[in-house]
Amino acid sequence: MRDSIALNGIKYEWLGQSGVRLTSEDGFVIYIDPVMLDEGAPLAALILISHHHVDHCLPEFITPIRGEKTKLAAFHESYVKYCVADIKGVRTIKVGETITLARVKVTGIEAYTSRGFHMRGEGCGFLIEFKGQRIYFAGDTGRTKEMDELKGIDCAILPIADNTYSIKMEEMAEAVRSMGPRLFIPVHYTPLGEPAPEVTSGMFFSKDPRFFTIKEDPERLIQLLDGTGTEVSILKKLGGPVRK
Repeated sequence: MRDSIALNGIKYEWLGQSGVRLTSEDGFVIYIDPVMLDEGAPLAALILISHHHVDHCLPEFITPIRGEKTKLAAFHESYVKYCVADIKGVRTIKVGETITLARVKVTGIEAYTSRGFHMRGEGCGFLIEFKGQRIYFAGDTGRTKEMDELKGIDCAILPIADNTYSIKMEEMAEAVRSMGPRLFIPVHYTPLGEPAPEVTSGMFFSKDPRFFTIKEDPERLIQLLDGTGTEVSILKKLGGPVRK
C-alpha cells in the first residue's frame, strides 16, 4: 500500500470513497468526486462529479479546493446546484457527450447497477483524456456492456463494493480483465482496518453514514488479476473530514 502511484507523469492519489486526485508534472490538478480532503489539499484546475449521492457530492468538500479559475462539470444540472454553492461557469456532461474543460477532454460513460441505488440515467462515469492518457473513472456502477467496449485505457478507477452488495469485487475484476488497462486503482470501499463510519460533531454535517460502503479487502484483487498484465495499485486513503 502506498500514498500514490505515478504513470507517465501523472500522479494518482485516493482520498477516500471514490474521491481521487490526479496531478500532472506541471501541477495541473483534477479531482473526481471529492468528499474527503487531506491537509493542505491543492486547488483544483478541474473538478468532476459523477452523481448526486452524498458520498460523491457535497459542497463542503468543493469549496476548499475551488479557486477562481477552477472548472467544474457534473452529470446533471440539479446535481450541480446541490453540489456547488456558486454554479457560475459550471458545466453539465451527459452520457455520450464529450466536452473539453481546462485542456482536458471528458466523455460521459454509462454507470448503473442491476439493483440498488444506482439506476441508469442517474449518474455517469468519465473517460478522461489528459496528457496523452486515457483514464476511465467508472463512478458507481457494476460491470456494464459499455464498460466492456472501452479500449486503450491506461488507468481504470473502479468501485469494488457498495452498501447493497450490488457492486461486487469479482465482477469488477472481470471487467478489468476485459478492458485490459495498464493500471487499475480500486476505490469505493472501506478499508478493513477502519471502524464503522459515524457522524460526529463538526464532521460531515450533511453526511448520512448509510451511504458509506462495506468493508472489503482489495488485496484479493492481486490474485484475481494475476497474469493479466494489469498493475493493481492499492492506495492508502489520504483524506478525512474538512477542517473548519
